[in-house]
Amino acid sequence: MQNANPNELNNDELSTIEAVDIEKIFNTKTKMIADIPVDEDLLRSSLNSLHAMIGLQGVKTEIDELVKLVRFYKEIGKDIRQSFSLHAVFTGNPGTGKTTVARMLAQIYKALGILERGNLVECDRQALVGGYVGQTAIKTNDILNRAMGGVLFIDEAYALSEGGENDFGKEAIETILKRMEDNRGDFIVIVAGYTDNMIQFLESNPGLRSRFDRELNFADYDANQLYDIAIKMLAANSIKTDEAASKHLKDYMEFLSKGRNQFFGNARNVRKIVEESIKNQHLRLAMLEPENRTKDMIHELTFEDVKEFEIDYSKIENKKSSIGFNLN
Repeated sequence: MQNANPNELNNDELSTIEAVDIEKIFNTKTKMIADIPVDEDLLRSSLNSLHAMIGLQGVKTEIDELVKLVRFYKEIGKDIRQSFSLHAVFTGNPGTGKTTVARMLAQIYKALGILERGNLVECDRQALVGGYVGQTAIKTNDILNRAMGGVLFIDEAYALSEGGENDFGKEAIETILKRMEDNRGDFIVIVAGYTDNMIQFLESNPGLRSRFDRELNFADYDANQLYDIAIKMLAANSIKTDEAASKHLKDYMEFLSKGRNQFFGNARNVRKIVEESIKNQHLRLAMLEPENRTKDMIHELTFEDVKEFEIDYSKIENKKSSIGFNLN
C-alpha cells in the first residue's frame, strides 16, 4: 500500500512475501535506545541533596563513581545498559536512609538519561503476593507496570523468600526476574533489607544473584550523626535548641547509641524524639498567655521540652533490648 500506484500491482506482486517483509517482523523486536542528553541541572540538584544527607559516606562514594562511569560510557558511545547492572541491593538496619537514597537515585538515573520518568514505586511482600493461585502474578505485574521508566523499590525483600517452596512469594520473585529480562533497561529494581536476611534472599533463587551485582551498605549512624540529624529535623521546623536542650539531646543520643540493638531505628528513632520534643514545646507555650509569648520562644527548644528523655545507663546493663523512651 506504500506503492505510488498500488492499484497497478499485479496478482503476483500482491501475493508474494519478500525478504523485507520478514525482516520488518524481527526489526520490531529490537528496541531502539534513545540518546538522551544529561540533565545537568537535575543531576546537580539530586547529587547536592544526596551529599547533604548526614553520614552515608560509602554510599555517596559509590554513587559518585557510578555517575562518573555513566558519563564516560556516554562520551565513548558505549551502551550503558549492557556495560553494568543498575539493579541494586541496599543492606542495612531501619532508618539508615535506604528509601530516601533510592528516591534520589531514581532522579539521578533520570538526569543521566538512563530512566525516562525517574519515579519511585515502593512496595513490600504484601503488595506483591496474592492470597490464592494466579493472583500473585497479576498483583506483581501491575506494580511492575507502574515502575516502568523508573525504580521499583522492594522493602524487606527477603520476606518474599521466607515462606518455603510452595509460598506465593516464590512466584513473585520469578515474575520480577522475568520482567527484569523482558524489559531490560526500561526500569531498575532495588531490593532492601537487613544485611543477613538479604544474603539469604539472594541465595534463594539462582537468578537473583546474577541480576543484583551492585550492593550498597547503609551503616548505622553514630551518636554525633544522630544528634546532627535531630538538629537538622528541628531546623526544618524553624526550631533551634538552647544550650541546655542541646547538651541533653547530645547526651541522650550517646545513650541510645551505646545501647542500640538490632531493632534500633536510627533516624526513625530520632524523628520520634524530635516530634515529641516539638509537641512538648507547643504544650509549654500553650500554657502561657499570648502576651507572654515572644517570637524567639516559638522558635526555641528548651531543656523543659526534652527532659522526659531519661538517660539511665542501668537499662543498658539490665535489659539492653528495652532501650528507648517512654511517650506516655
